[in-house]
Amino acid sequence: MNLARWTFLFMSTVGIGILVALGIGLAVQFADPDYNPVQIGLQGFGYNLVGTVIVGALLGAFSHLGFFAYLTMNYFAQGIIRSKTIWAYAQIFLIVVISVYSAVLRAKAGEPIIPYFFVPAVLLIASLPIARLKVKQTNRNSFVPTLFFLTAVTLLEAVPALRQYNPYGTLFMVAPLFACNAWQIMQLHKLLGTERNEPAGRA
Repeated sequence: MNLARWTFLFMSTVGIGILVALGIGLAVQFADPDYNPVQIGLQGFGYNLVGTVIVGALLGAFSHLGFFAYLTMNYFAQGIIRSKTIWAYAQIFLIVVISVYSAVLRAKAGEPIIPYFFVPAVLLIASLPIARLKVKQTNRNSFVPTLFFLTAVTLLEAVPALRQYNPYGTLFMVAPLFACNAWQIMQLHKLLGTERNEPAGRA
């Protein structure tokens, strides 16, 4: 991947983070029955807008860092674990472990833990069609890595929000991260020029 392609991936990822954060922020504001744009005025709305853009950009940049951290980990893991089947099962195991960890992280003492599996379950369900599309555009060996990146890595990136016990904070962080991660994983083979019938790569 040359500098021009990396710049495109980085800037487009940051842009997606901003767009998704803005969409969620505006939707939540207008869905609030106490929200009155006339009373708040342009100054207040502008402040919220600028703040949301900054947070969205930061989430996009954070997602991009996580993406390259995952690629590095995946590269070294495939160098150590020669069998692609074993590495695939290891990633499935990690998806389960990280999903359980994210639920335990949020569960309060004395509360049932089942409801806290909602976020990992939604991420997993949303990741399935993207992983299938990745397979159609590359090869079948890309299914599990895509699923792992979109589920496990997104959950790890969203740990600060998961600790807040705030549904809005969780949505505001998880949704942009997931969108950015999905964009990057679907752009990777295009930027690398990987064709559908070529052998599976390291990403």
